[in-house]
Amino acid sequence: MKLSIICFTQAGARLSVKLIKELLKAGQPCEAYGSEGLIKSCPDGDLMIPVSTSLSEWTKEQFLQKEGIVFVGATGIAVRAIAPFLKSKAEDPAVVVMDDMGRFSISLLSGHLGGANELAEQLAGMAGGQAVITTATDIHGSFAVDLFAKKQGLVITELKKVKMISSAILKGESVGFHCDFPVSGKLPSGLIPGEACNANLWITIKENPKEEPLKASLKLVPRLLVLGVGCRKGVPAKTIEKVLDRFFKEWNLSPEALTACASIDLKKEEEGICRFAASKGIPFYTYPAKVLEEIEGEFSSSSFVKKVTGVDNVCERAALTCVKELGGGKLLVKKQAADGVTAAVAVRDWKVQLDSLDSLGGNI
Repeated sequence: MKLSIICFTQAGARLSVKLIKELLKAGQPCEAYGSEGLIKSCPDGDLMIPVSTSLSEWTKEQFLQKEGIVFVGATGIAVRAIAPFLKSKAEDPAVVVMDDMGRFSISLLSGHLGGANELAEQLAGMAGGQAVITTATDIHGSFAVDLFAKKQGLVITELKKVKMISSAILKGESVGFHCDFPVSGKLPSGLIPGEACNANLWITIKENPKEEPLKASLKLVPRLLVLGVGCRKGVPAKTIEKVLDRFFKEWNLSPEALTACASIDLKKEEEGICRFAASKGIPFYTYPAKVLEEIEGEFSSSSFVKKVTGVDNVCERAALTCVKELGGGKLLVKKQAADGVTAAVAVRDWKVQLDSLDSLGGNI
C-alpha cells in the first residue's frame, strides 16, 4: 500500500517522522508531508516533504496517486478535506486519522476494501496507541463479506448487495453460500452451504444463474479465465471486443473473470488485441509457435493456420499454455470463430481457501 501522511502541528510532525521511519523499515512505501516551518523545527524533518499547495489540492493529488492517506490532526480537518473526492467503496483509498500524540488511530474510510482497518491497527501499534474501528461486522465479530472477497481475490459485482449480506449476518439470519469451486476449511458461522436463503452469496465465473434463488444473490467472481485469441491482421479492437462479448454471453461466462489473454508471438504487436487487453486491464502474453506446439491436449487443428503460423491452432494452445504457466488449469471452451476473430478459454485451477487464522469474523 502506497501511503501519504500529513500533519499540522509540531507534535504531529514528530509523530509523522516516527511513523515514516517504522513504515519504511517494514518495507512500506510512504511519504510524510507538512509545512516548511514544521519541517525545519522537527528533528529528522528532512524525512518529510514540504506542502506547497492548499490542503484540498494536496488531498486531491493523494486520492489519485496513493492507496492510503493518514491525517495526523483533528477528524474534522480530514472529513472536510476528503469530502469532495469521495467516489465509492471500490475506488476510495484507505483514510486513517490520528491525534498528534498518537493515542488514537481512527479508521475513517474504506475500512475493509481499502484496508483502513488494518492500517489503523498497524499505526496504533507503532505509536503505542489504540485503534478505533467502527465497522459493525468487526465490532460484533461477524463475517464481513467484503473483507472475505478481498482476501480471496474475488470481484464484487454489485457493491450495494454487500449491505444485504452484512445486514442478514448482523440480524442473526442465515446466508446461503453457493460456490462453483471446491472449498477448503470451515465456513464462518451464519453461512449455510448450498441452501437457498433470503440472502445468498454465489462464487462463480458464470454471468447468469439457472437457479431462481441465485438471481438476487451477491455474486463474487474469481479472476480465473485466460482468453486465447487470434485474428486476421488489422482487425480493429472494437470488432474484437464485440465478438468476444458475444462469445462470453453465449458461453455464460462473466467478463469480470478474465485474468489474462494470450496468443502467438506473431500477434504481440497486433493493435486490436493489444487495445482490447488494455481496455480490460489484463496482461497480454504471447508465445513462439514452438512453445505452443509442445502443449499437450486435443485441439481443433487447421492446416491453413499451421502453414501461416507454424502451429495447427493458436487460440486453444495459447490459452492452455498460459493457464499452465499461471499455476495449472484446463481448456474450458474450445475454438470459436467470427468476423476474423478466433477465441478459446481456459480456466485456472482454484479453490476457496479458508484459514482458521483469517480475520473474517463469524467464528471460523
